[in-house]
Amino acid sequence: MGKAFSNTTPDSKHHLQLLSWPELTLAVSAAWRHGATRLDSIAENGFACAYTPNQDRFELLSRQLMPYIDRGMAVRHHGFFPGNEIGHTHLRAAEDAMQLHFKAMDHVRHIGEPLMTVHVGLDRTLPLNHHRVIKNLTRLVDYGKMIGVTVSLENLRRGPTANPATLVEWAQRSGAGITLDVGHAISSEWVRKCVIKVESIIDWVADRLLEVHFYESETDRHWAPRNMDILGPIVAKLLTTNCRWWTIELEEIQDVLFTRQLLVDHFTKTEISGKHPFKIASGKRHALHSRRQDQKSIQQPYKR
Repeated sequence: MGKAFSNTTPDSKHHLQLLSWPELTLAVSAAWRHGATRLDSIAENGFACAYTPNQDRFELLSRQLMPYIDRGMAVRHHGFFPGNEIGHTHLRAAEDAMQLHFKAMDHVRHIGEPLMTVHVGLDRTLPLNHHRVIKNLTRLVDYGKMIGVTVSLENLRRGPTANPATLVEWAQRSGAGITLDVGHAISSEWVRKCVIKVESIIDWVADRLLEVHFYESETDRHWAPRNMDILGPIVAKLLTTNCRWWTIELEEIQDVLFTRQLLVDHFTKTEISGKHPFKIASGKRHALHSRRQDQKSIQQPYKR
């Protein structure tokens, strides 16, 4: 499972509490394969959207999303492209994947909020090269700076980015932000075997955290929470960060609505800062803000 590391945080400043509490934007995941029906439902229920495009038809993005953006829906982008591994050991395969990601970035730059979550290690059968991962992530970040697109690296349930040390090291060395998938973290061996708690992972990633994927666990699918027993302490820790975009990644809309209600009830019962309940925004467009300070270097990164 890789090398172990201390269950501590790299920087104590992560524990500083915010003095004010901006609204939380709740988004819902959607993909091109869902068609307009899911986007209609997301809009009708007042959510924002994290959208996965068709990697063979990026030119359709504007037509698919602009009608909703024009009506006020906030949209971010999910670069989920299985089989297109930017850290592939073979140079040609890695470069082909890079060109696909560049193309995606070119298309999302003027559609909604210009942030795209990316992945390394989606297909665990593909060989990875540690140094190529960092080099190519850096290229994506640099290209994003040129065209105005923020790149954010997501943790996975298995593989190198399941190790928080590797996730932070790759993001830190490349300049990428981090998208923390809570369900992946909860379901990873690192957490299941009590090597580290999710709350500690949040401390590790806090200064680079740009987006949260919110649900309870992953097997062959994503599972909704039934209560806040597991997610309650994680929510409390997330609220100590500046990340205010949480995407509910659940397939069934009834599960999405149930999860939102759990959060509403949780915030109603738990008065943030002892004064006012936390507020959930309507999913309308808002400015993209992030904390991008560097963390101190961490130990025990993944190596191949």
